[in-house]
Amino acid sequence: MFLNNMIEVFLFVNPLGTTCYETEKIIESFSNERDEKVKVRFIPLLNFHTIGNIMKEKENQTLSNRNQLYTDSFHASLAFQAASMQGKKKGRKFLMALQDKVINEGKDVTKELFTQIAELIKLDLEMFEEDFESDFTKAAFKKDQKLAQEMDIQNAPSCVLYPSGDDEYGYRLDTVITKQILHGFSDEKIQLKKTTPKHLSLIQMV
Repeated sequence: MFLNNMIEVFLFVNPLGTTCYETEKIIESFSNERDEKVKVRFIPLLNFHTIGNIMKEKENQTLSNRNQLYTDSFHASLAFQAASMQGKKKGRKFLMALQDKVINEGKDVTKELFTQIAELIKLDLEMFEEDFESDFTKAAFKKDQKLAQEMDIQNAPSCVLYPSGDDEYGYRLDTVITKQILHGFSDEKIQLKKTTPKHLSLIQMV
């Protein structure tokens, strides 16, 4: 095992997806079980595939509802980015609290809900609201979408795991993400070489 190294995890999620929410909890649990330091980055992913997958879970699959889901997901992504400006852990905490409110309690996605959660997790509220509206936050969101393209990520949840923490070798898990698989790849001594950022030599799990 890489006991003295860092494990790096990139988790791509739709911020309003039920499966994504459950996968985030798996990643958090996995990171707590490792002896190594685990660096986790949640990345909002918004495209035709991620919206379509959530729509499949809904009874009313109208174009209007699809458009509303896209808008809600976009605003949730910006809110997550704004919260992350105050620390990645704060951002993850914000996202999971938002998902709990929307998925488990059926709350509507509104700016008022964003503010309530920001207050709940003790963010600097004025800074959060300014960052939510800022061009910098929108640019950060676009940068994350570009990263997903470079890693050839199309669906959420998807995970890229670097067990050595050095960006040289990695594994990509698509759709099926379990703690057993994460632990197995983290302990794996066979390493797959990465050529360029756009051509990762990764294992795909489908």
